[in-house]
Amino acid sequence: MKKTMASTTWLTSNNTTQPTREFVFEQNSTFAINIVKEALGEKVDLSKDKIYRTLSTCVGEVLANCESPMQQLVNRLDLSRGIGHDKFATLADELFEAENGFIVLWERIVTLFAFTWVLSKQLHTDPVVSSSNISKILASYLNDKITPWILQEGGWIKICNEFGDDAAASNKWKYFFLTGLGIGLVATYKLTH
Repeated sequence: MKKTMASTTWLTSNNTTQPTREFVFEQNSTFAINIVKEALGEKVDLSKDKIYRTLSTCVGEVLANCESPMQQLVNRLDLSRGIGHDKFATLADELFEAENGFIVLWERIVTLFAFTWVLSKQLHTDPVVSSSNISKILASYLNDKITPWILQEGGWIKICNEFGDDAAASNKWKYFFLTGLGIGLVATYKLTH
């Protein structure tokens, strides 16, 4: 029981200590599972987890503005043999690539979750391909490529500082829209050329 309580303390804690790599891995897995559950219409309890509630709200805003272009991108993908880690990583890398190299920002992470939401929904409607592994693939990608940045920033709790329920955060939605639209356009261009 004590182990369970300790492992879930991060759900409600506002602790400002530096999180461990394993702690962020646990959050990555939980958030990846939750976004897929939401995409598939399953209920996710947001009342206990301020961080995921913030992430989910941000994903909702991106989808409100960019779901159609993201869906068009997903529709162009050859998903006949599913989507493995390598294919997902190639697509996700496009989101974080910039002129100056691999750039990680909260906005891009949220857009990755929004893309995963759309992809999960698409895979769920396909009788041949399953969406069951997409949460594992997203968590693995986050663990491999994004966790060092999250740790450097001070952990997932920092997304609440950037995009919490305050007025200053509302100015970021325009950037979310542009980021989501941009990734859709870039990926669509690369797929068709």
